[in-house]
Amino acid sequence: MASLHRQVRSPYWYAAFAGPDGTRHFKSTKTADRKLAMKLAVEWEELATAGKQGTLVAAQARKVVAEITEVATGHPLQFKSVEEFLNSWVIGRVGAKAHATLLKYKQAVREFIAHLGKRAVLPLNAIGSSDCIAFRDRCTGLGRTPSSVTNLLKCLSAAFESAKKEGFIPHNPWNAVPVLKDPEKRRRQVFTPEQIRSLLNAASNSWRGLILFGYFTGLRLQDIVNLQWENLDLESGMLRITARKTNKDITIALHPDVKSWLEVQNKGTGDVYVLDELKIQSANHLSRSFTRFMGRNGVKGELIRKAKGRSGHNLSGLTFHSLRHTFISAMANAGVSEELRMEIAGQTTGAVHKIYTHHEAERLRSAITTIPSIL
Repeated sequence: MASLHRQVRSPYWYAAFAGPDGTRHFKSTKTADRKLAMKLAVEWEELATAGKQGTLVAAQARKVVAEITEVATGHPLQFKSVEEFLNSWVIGRVGAKAHATLLKYKQAVREFIAHLGKRAVLPLNAIGSSDCIAFRDRCTGLGRTPSSVTNLLKCLSAAFESAKKEGFIPHNPWNAVPVLKDPEKRRRQVFTPEQIRSLLNAASNSWRGLILFGYFTGLRLQDIVNLQWENLDLESGMLRITARKTNKDITIALHPDVKSWLEVQNKGTGDVYVLDELKIQSANHLSRSFTRFMGRNGVKGELIRKAKGRSGHNLSGLTFHSLRHTFISAMANAGVSEELRMEIAGQTTGAVHKIYTHHEAERLRSAITTIPSIL
């Protein structure tokens, strides 16, 4: 039968109770309240008895612990299921993360919950590394690329890391999941000037602008489509924009070829889009359209992956994103430092637009003009 005891120099009551193996246990209740301490002692012994008889279940144990905590602190102990926590975690990121990042979080959470099925109602600490690896392998089996799977895993790891910090779980199970190697990254190609000229000669005016911005600024497709005239300062020859993916503010000097195209456009003011004809299309649609456009004009990249599985698709070494790689590679080949290349490509951290002096602006222009003209 459970009993209470005092120890010298300790203000707390100690509970003595029989464990599930029949041995006597002696444990501090961490309270000086005799009534509460006795309740704890009795509950511990009842739980031990239930465990011995095989009738103890996780839900019952959580309920008892929550009740004891509420009596002791006045606040109930929160036990969250996987589904409850992940959904609330995503909601908590609204407004704190870029829209594109939030969409990735939502996708990762949605797919993991669907993968767990009925097990999604289990408490967070029921998820182990084996569950994480099973999810990774399932995504791979559907034909996802290693980089695509890795991005999903990073999102889920961030969620579980948050759960760890909040005290819901003792460790992050995603930390034990090996990262998939992506051999395809080494096979990504860059455009040659001849290929770009071929595309420009066949392109409509808006598509010419899209290609020129991609080739000479390294901006991602969505950022180019989002460009407004207020982002451009033709007098100083500078472009300033907040990258949608990273939420970083970047400044890029306009290449003479880009300025030449801009100077013959019907210029708008304020929030008028530079490529207003293309703005109505999604980035994914434009990317696929660009791939078909390349094919019609004899510009094809190496096939680096054939479609496999339900979610798979062919992957070419040349896509619209290859313009970004081409831009960075061109500066590297011209001797532009890695630090400056990263700054221009928006790969460095910055909360606000940097105010460039004349000297710094010239440094950016010099880097951009190392890329030869193609017009």
